[in-house]
Amino acid sequence: MKRQAWLDYIKFIAMFLVVVYHTPPRCECDGHVHELALFNMGAPVFFFAAGYLFNIAKQKNFLNFLLHRARQILVPYTSFFIIFYALWLFVGRRMAGPEEQAIDTLVPVWQFIQGMPDVVLGTFWFLAALFTMQVIYYPIRKYLSGFWPLAVALLLSLSLLFIDLPWLRYWNLDKALLYMPIYAIGNVCRDAESRFSTALNGTSKALVCILLAAVGLGFLIVAPQTIDRAVAYVLAPEAIILVLPLYTGICKWLETHLGTSRIAQTVAITGISYLALQNYLIGIIKIVVTRLLGEGVFDGNILLKVVIAVAVMAILYPLVLFIERYLPFLLGKPYSQRN
Repeated sequence: MKRQAWLDYIKFIAMFLVVVYHTPPRCECDGHVHELALFNMGAPVFFFAAGYLFNIAKQKNFLNFLLHRARQILVPYTSFFIIFYALWLFVGRRMAGPEEQAIDTLVPVWQFIQGMPDVVLGTFWFLAALFTMQVIYYPIRKYLSGFWPLAVALLLSLSLLFIDLPWLRYWNLDKALLYMPIYAIGNVCRDAESRFSTALNGTSKALVCILLAAVGLGFLIVAPQTIDRAVAYVLAPEAIILVLPLYTGICKWLETHLGTSRIAQTVAITGISYLALQNYLIGIIKIVVTRLLGEGVFDGNILLKVVIAVAVMAILYPLVLFIERYLPFLLGKPYSQRN
């Protein structure tokens, strides 16, 4: 598939929102549910992009697909864990404080094996969920066509309203099922997009996209305050899907008017490295800023939150490029595959 600049813009915006979400001040109390909306406009959107790029016709068989995804996902999942686990053992635990020091040294290893890397590289829940999701989605897409894969994905996601079993946490199976409709809509949206485009003109389509996005964002912001939080959590992917037409429309507008962006393309290509490194850089910046300006500097300071997020994106840029070009084995890529 020819590289599409609008997908790079989608990944760039989603990554920036992920960084903003992880940057202090973190507002996760009931009075700041907009933070949940911010999260849902970040990480889950990567599932949409991954689904859009999935082409069942290019896969010889399930084993071939499994090995391909293992190289692209499990290799960086393992290599970055080894690096950051070593840093955690010798540096990170002491920097984090007594609570972190009380954690048994083998707990992160056990979490890594279970696909739930919480203590070390918590952001890699995404990779574990993506791998699990793709393994489950492959046979669905193999034997079903049209919109049936999306229908099955919706049913699997909504089943979490009635099922809450401990083993669903392994390899983030619960999140894989939860966000599978977003992956599925990405996979089937090309046909839907063409039908949508022929049915509506430009102005009508824009108005419909804005209306759908307003409903989706409204649900993500209001629902956790008005209905059961667990129910709102399970229904969030459907709300995200309502926002996706406007999301993609904005990115396609950027492609039309700005063309290809080298920065957006680089962030899209190096997304795993950004995901691995951003939390640690945010932590370092937080320590430095707190020592310089005092403990309360982050309290309600949204502008500082955005400024630090921009700084993190910029500071990591040369580092992720270095990894991509000179340490590609960390990402499961050969040295010859350089961008």
